[in-house]
Amino acid sequence: MGRVTPQTVRLYGVSIATAKVGTGFFFLINTWLVIGITGRPSSAAITLVMTVLPGVLLSPFIGVALDRCQPARLACQADLFRWIVLAGYGLLYAAGRATAPTAYAVSFLIALGNEIQVLSWRTAVAREASPDELFRLNALTVVTGQSGQILGAAASGIVLAAIGAAATVGVASMTYLLAALSGFVVARRMRAVEFDPHASGSGAKKHLNDLRAGMRHIAERPEIAFFYGLMLANMTVIFGINAMLAPFVREELRLGADAFGKIDAGYALGAIVSGLVIVRLADRFGRRTILVLGFLVAASSLLAFAQCRGLLAAFVTYVGLGVSFQSSVIALSAAQRATDPHYQGRVNASFNVLNGAAGLLIYGIVAISAGHHLYRQLYVCQAATMLILIPIVVLASRRHRINQFLVRDDQAPSLNFRSTPMPACQQGVGRS
Repeated sequence: MGRVTPQTVRLYGVSIATAKVGTGFFFLINTWLVIGITGRPSSAAITLVMTVLPGVLLSPFIGVALDRCQPARLACQADLFRWIVLAGYGLLYAAGRATAPTAYAVSFLIALGNEIQVLSWRTAVAREASPDELFRLNALTVVTGQSGQILGAAASGIVLAAIGAAATVGVASMTYLLAALSGFVVARRMRAVEFDPHASGSGAKKHLNDLRAGMRHIAERPEIAFFYGLMLANMTVIFGINAMLAPFVREELRLGADAFGKIDAGYALGAIVSGLVIVRLADRFGRRTILVLGFLVAASSLLAFAQCRGLLAAFVTYVGLGVSFQSSVIALSAAQRATDPHYQGRVNASFNVLNGAAGLLIYGIVAISAGHHLYRQLYVCQAATMLILIPIVVLASRRHRINQFLVRDDQAPSLNFRSTPMPACQQGVGRS
């Protein structure tokens, strides 16, 4: 990397993977804990909603905070926060004092920590890396994140059976502590950003002014909205397949929980494998070509999955969906390059609100369609959306303002400090 050593890159990958192991542990075990506490399987749906709410309600505040501070440090603090929350939850459960509201609150707080950590590392990496290294780091984030999450989900059942629920929550909390320690080393090696000391205004007025500045930045650079819009389209697919997979496997494929786990693992396998080769493929064939192919693979996989009648076909098509996820890596890297480094937090967080709102909408649609056997039709609708995006991407990428971010370039516009003035933020403290 331009300013980060290979050792720091490895530590970054360890931090991401370790945190995702904890996430894989927690959300699987928490589903069982909530059902056990309430006695109602429907209570698991409430925990699912709780994981979306932080992005919808708090992303604007997170984004402003990221542009006022050193985001890598904030990512470490988010992992420490999750460590404390889960340690307390485990103690309450062991003491028999964990209630349904407690479980819902913990789900919300863990999801909040995840939002802060993800947005913080995105902002920190976008400020630190050169354009080509930014692309590689985003791909690395997918590989390590998916590897960690599938490891955590796979191990959680074994650990739960071996040591019990409370101890399993404790194990999950320790993964966040390890992620924070690894991330802290990475944060110390990253360049500290200096902010304008002549800031005026404070409190709510200052916060609103910073938010408006972020909105103006997006309006001045419509290519940002284009690339984040592509990511939003991908996220709607992910929300949909996550919400529909379990009932689809049970009601349409007539298979059990073991088959559900295998099919779900296919997505992670596809994302990991494609993440390992996406950079080389993009360098050889061009990022625009791979971006278009990603949407084509997504559409084909969704159409094929809608016709599935057995486990093998479902697994293979889910691998294809995981492979297609790499189009989001290309879109994210392009959006980050198009964004001034001093607005990365607010811009990313602003579109994160839309992602969360889309998630709530998709979950609502799936809930309404439950029992009506419309899952195959919904998969076809998602496939049609992906197909519609292909000519849009092809035509839009012919414009220089879009295409310049889909080619290799050692001097990315997003790292050009002549672009827009720094936001009115607190004084920096030199190099960490």
